[in-house]
Amino acid sequence: MPSLSKSSSISEKNAQSNISSVFKPFKVKGIQSPNRILAPPTVDDHADVHGKVTLAVIKHYRSLARQGAGTIIVESAYVTKQGRSHVNQLGISDEEHLEGLEKLAQGVKKEGATIGIRLSHAGAQTSESACGEQPVGPSMLNFGRDFDLSREFDQGDVEEIVLNFVHAAERAEEAGMDFIEINGTEQQLLDQCCSKKLNNRDDEYGSAKIENRVQLALDVVNSIKNRDSIKIPLSYYFSIFDKIDDGFKPKDLNKMLTLLDNAGVDIFHPLAIHAMNKCFENKEPLCQWSAKYTDKPMIINGNIKSPQLLEEAATLGCADWFAMDQSIFDRLQWYQFLKRKIDK
Repeated sequence: MPSLSKSSSISEKNAQSNISSVFKPFKVKGIQSPNRILAPPTVDDHADVHGKVTLAVIKHYRSLARQGAGTIIVESAYVTKQGRSHVNQLGISDEEHLEGLEKLAQGVKKEGATIGIRLSHAGAQTSESACGEQPVGPSMLNFGRDFDLSREFDQGDVEEIVLNFVHAAERAEEAGMDFIEINGTEQQLLDQCCSKKLNNRDDEYGSAKIENRVQLALDVVNSIKNRDSIKIPLSYYFSIFDKIDDGFKPKDLNKMLTLLDNAGVDIFHPLAIHAMNKCFENKEPLCQWSAKYTDKPMIINGNIKSPQLLEEAATLGCADWFAMDQSIFDRLQWYQFLKRKIDK
């Protein structure tokens, strides 16, 4: 179990994430990247109606890699039709998705970047027209007029959902992805389970205990890590800013990180509204806080949209990758712009 004192680990990361190293090649968890700039998902509706990769998807991610992004994370791909959030969402639920995903991975790698894909289940945040059945969630939920009332998942659903994530991870590896990322935020299923507001269960997948609310995520991670056919690293994407008002405490975050670390998460990807925002009153930013509870590599993410903010994020000494804001990628020759401003 990770120690609660990570000063040596943070010092090591501090050396790694020094601003001068952002544009240099590095290797973490077997992932060899030309630099520490990460392009997170910026589109989510360019697949065809069957969830297959289109030429537009390949062009988009190849362009980001060609311009300088060292690591690409592909948009959330549904692991089962039941978990599809909308039409034209990318899919990884069936063998028919493999050919396009292989072409996508090959295209990005030809540009010199590494590539991961985010695996997701929408849970209650979908509609019957999108997912083909009544949505399923931790509780009976309705996210609004564009969605349908969900039913509460049962043990049979849990087993099926976990297996869908495992099979999706296998397809990701077969397609040539360098890593996978489990979507534990964006109010998708695993995030719904983690929320006191959205999860009203009183069994092992709910209640006031964080270890219960994170149990489905642990089942997913454990099952993937225990599958001999899956060798690529696993990243876990999470946030807390939308849970604090509902009573999410520092001890909940600490427990969640420890449990996920023990389950085998290889990389943590905490999402903040702003990378430098304090995650709890008078405490550290989320990435820096998280680094105290795990030795695993970290992706810092949260409105990093300028050279100045990139430099500030690097001073935290907690990040291995820097996820840049969409507005940076909209700028012509954005990579040269960042490098020129920082290497001045």
